[in-house]
Amino acid sequence: MEIGVTIYPHFVTKDKTLASVLADVKIKNYDFVSIFPHTLGLIMNGAVIEKKLRNIETTLRGVGIDYLVRMPTSVNLRDHIYYTRHFRVARAMADVAIKLGAKVIVMQSGRTGRLDLEIEAIQQLADMVAPFNIKIALENTFSVKDTLYVVDNVERENVGFALDVAHAFLSAQGDADKLLEDVKLGTDKTIILMIHDNFGKLFPQVEPEDALAYGVGDLHLLPGEGSIPFGKVLKLFGDVPLLLKVKDPEKFAKVPTKMGLIELLTSL
Repeated sequence: MEIGVTIYPHFVTKDKTLASVLADVKIKNYDFVSIFPHTLGLIMNGAVIEKKLRNIETTLRGVGIDYLVRMPTSVNLRDHIYYTRHFRVARAMADVAIKLGAKVIVMQSGRTGRLDLEIEAIQQLADMVAPFNIKIALENTFSVKDTLYVVDNVERENVGFALDVAHAFLSAQGDADKLLEDVKLGTDKTIILMIHDNFGKLFPQVEPEDALAYGVGDLHLLPGEGSIPFGKVLKLFGDVPLLLKVKDPEKFAKVPTKMGLIELLTSL
């Protein structure tokens, strides 16, 4: 089983370089990382900053760990008003993936706007990266059905589903049976399975600093700290890569080894 971890932008600081963070991950025997190249200075105003590419590529290959790339979460290809700006950034990210030699691009599906624009844009991006054997994995912002609708209508072999279990749990409003029903819808199309925990509660809406106290929202907790039945979810899949998404730096530092995480997940 391949398992990776997400390197969120705020994990890389003046005191903790990208190379250092990557080395910590490799020591724990993880297979790959997810990175946000635009936060490393590789994209400015919708264009790739070529002179910075080599340094990042050298760092990644120097540590010797595989990687996938993440689109900016602000990308919304359904936004008909600012579509051109969104697409420029998305196209630049696809170009970065090609030049860094990444094999998977993960992007969130849009939230509001025109589905036809998003579908057409992803088709163009998929055709752009297909000659380089790169896949695009579309992540469910919340609804599994909505994202699968886009995947199905894009109709490209290199476009699949990035199933975020925690987002699906929120969409199911904490109903474990509903979660498993939704997950089953996307099993065959899943390129990567994203794991982090929460309590399945969307309401009441509270201030960010109050979310954990209320157990509300997309908390990005370590598996086992929330209510998601990961053991049951994993039984629905064969050999699919897993990606751990924990945002808190202190929790990230306490992430178990790859084997420890496998044991934890299967026990839940």
